[in-house]
Amino acid sequence: MSSSYLIHDMVRVCPQTGEVLEEQARAGSLAELAEVSSNPASPRNAYLSFQLIVRLDDAGPSAIRFEVDPLRGEHDEIGAGEFVFFAQWYHRVKGRYYPDALVPLDGGDAGPRTLSAISAANEVEGQAYAAVWVDLFVPAGVRPGDYRGALRATTGSGIDTHEIRLRVLQTAVPDESLVIADLNSYADNLSRRIGSLRRNPDRYEDGTYFRTEQAFFRMAHEHRCLLHYLPYEHSGRIPAAFIPEIEGRGKEMRVKDWSTFDEHFGPYLDGSAFEGTKRGAIPIPYMYLPFNFHWPADYVKFGTKGYRTEFAGIMEEFHRHFTERGWLRTKFELFLNHKKRYKLFPYDGDETRFVWDEKVNDIYYDLAKGVLEKESGAKFVFRTDASWSYGLHFEKYANLIKLWVVNHQMFSWFPESLDVLRDAGCEIWTYGGAERISRPLLATAISPLAAVARGVDGFVYWENTKWGDGWQETPDAEGSETMFYPGDELFGLEGPIPSIRLKALRNAMQVADCMEQWIGEQPAGLGRERMAEAIVDSFGLAPGAWWPGKPNFLDRPPYEWENAMFSEAPQASLHEGRPSETFNDLKQSLWAILG
Repeated sequence: MSSSYLIHDMVRVCPQTGEVLEEQARAGSLAELAEVSSNPASPRNAYLSFQLIVRLDDAGPSAIRFEVDPLRGEHDEIGAGEFVFFAQWYHRVKGRYYPDALVPLDGGDAGPRTLSAISAANEVEGQAYAAVWVDLFVPAGVRPGDYRGALRATTGSGIDTHEIRLRVLQTAVPDESLVIADLNSYADNLSRRIGSLRRNPDRYEDGTYFRTEQAFFRMAHEHRCLLHYLPYEHSGRIPAAFIPEIEGRGKEMRVKDWSTFDEHFGPYLDGSAFEGTKRGAIPIPYMYLPFNFHWPADYVKFGTKGYRTEFAGIMEEFHRHFTERGWLRTKFELFLNHKKRYKLFPYDGDETRFVWDEKVNDIYYDLAKGVLEKESGAKFVFRTDASWSYGLHFEKYANLIKLWVVNHQMFSWFPESLDVLRDAGCEIWTYGGAERISRPLLATAISPLAAVARGVDGFVYWENTKWGDGWQETPDAEGSETMFYPGDELFGLEGPIPSIRLKALRNAMQVADCMEQWIGEQPAGLGRERMAEAIVDSFGLAPGAWWPGKPNFLDRPPYEWENAMFSEAPQASLHEGRPSETFNDLKQSLWAILG
């Protein structure tokens, strides 16, 4: 009888019973899962994920060892070094144990990151199974074809050999992502939430903060995501390392010193922060600017000539400096995140609901248009995050605002907005939150696929570093406000450890990027229609299911809407009630088309 099972990456397994935690999964047992998981296919330049589920016997996890052989094809091989192993860490959610945090195994027999040490620290009551996440990277240069190898699991009961038969496709995932997966966060949250940073007042001066933050950016980058860090708070306060030093007032205001700012952000903007990753040294595609109601000009001066002079003058300096540094592959966003309900400023810059607040768009475009309208040098864009007033604004402001980040439910009510914004040269993302740990992994895979089906440029998870002080047992908000966990205090790692949901998102992003790459090679319009058909067929959807119709309250002004209305309003739920294996169905269909 087998003591271990090699299964696919779209379900999770209870450590007490071995049951599949995804309620809609087709396979109900580990034996069934192992049977359908042994013949994967993968593009090149892509990660392929497995899980190894091991039954614990009297010897416990201390007796478990893993060994892999290279995968060999007729003319090439994929080295054993392309396999990476992570122990799955279990959290208590809704009375059950769900795995989410992934701790990299160090491969030795002793230390804080062996399966034995991690299981002991995790303290799962009545644990009968341990789980390991396995990432296999298929290099871009490997030849397409059939490959075979093996993964061996040694337990107290003996050695199980799991044959891996992999079909490597001609298709290769592009290094630069064609869909933006934006993992949003806020100014210096890492220092608030990582003890070693919080306790270090010299974290900026000694480089500790920059090293730790870069580890988060690198992990996001390697998972085909952008860690997007708004540098200012609702009050307009900005940590010193997030802005250059400024001196003077009025016409005499200027940047005194760029050195700390450049040390902080330069590696992201020239790509050097990402050297050594599989995707390579690609600069980040977008970055928030620190400009807001209260910086660089004091809001006390709002509406005066002095406010205009300082705001516009420093923005010109930013554009000149960024251009001189050659930071030309990143789009820099002027974004006003303030909300008047915090009683700090009298306007909503973010998610405008009241018609009398929309003038902020006109005011700040006018302040910044000298830079926003430049056709050469660094690219600055005006961004809005729209919800309540989106239906009123997409035509009115299409010529001023060039990056639209729209509530995903409200965006689905206005399919006509897509052509309007596209014709004006705008980019469009949708936004929502990361999925809760208790939700099926298919829910995480949906966002990139919906972006392809709708023809938008990306999507945003609004918060991604709020794991909570008790994350080891139960993360805050069931994990829906983080895609990372801190690695320092439990595991001695400077920087983050990933979540299973981050891995699921990366694997879906690879699929979406292959789809977008193929669409770009087809005659206009035809490629997206074919990819939408593939999604519809695999998920059993009605054509155009991502446009569910309009609610009956759109004839009322947004300030009369109430939150309760949204639960009854149309929603595009593309994954509800569908088995997690549906994503694997889509991949099989897609690989048949792409080859």
